[in-house]
Amino acid sequence: GLCPERDFKVECGGFSNRPVYSLKYVPDTSLLVTSGPPDSSLQVWQVSAEDSDVIKSVSAIPTENGTGQPWAKIATISARAPWVLHGSRLNSVQITEVESRKNVYMAASGNDEELSGLAFLDGNTLLLCCAKGQLCLADVRRPQSPLEAASVPS
Repeated sequence: GLCPERDFKVECGGFSNRPVYSLKYVPDTSLLVTSGPPDSSLQVWQVSAEDSDVIKSVSAIPTENGTGQPWAKIATISARAPWVLHGSRLNSVQITEVESRKNVYMAASGNDEELSGLAFLDGNTLLLCCAKGQLCLADVRRPQSPLEAASVPS
């Protein structure tokens, strides 16, 4: 991953004109994905070559529930292709291919509980944590199956 002072250094100003609440490096690429207000869309950035320190905007990934939603939680992986897992609520979790912006997976859930975090466990399995503490597992190979609540020892 990227390390401050080794891979980048902000001397003044910044690279984004909107707040950055979450920043994730996309493994095996020169791309970064950020999220933050005023909506749940994602911004994709490219870190320039080694002889430059420029971070430039590449694209934005709109989300279906863009306005009025909390900022999207994000996780990245580069198993098959560079993917970003994102969502602000359990019923809006999806995986988007970073470079093509193609939707690869959308979770099947009627629950609109706010997410506090999400992660790739491996290339096929997702862990979603709701703000009230419920954990859910999802399998990318079964996109239409409902999210399974994970059993947590008390």
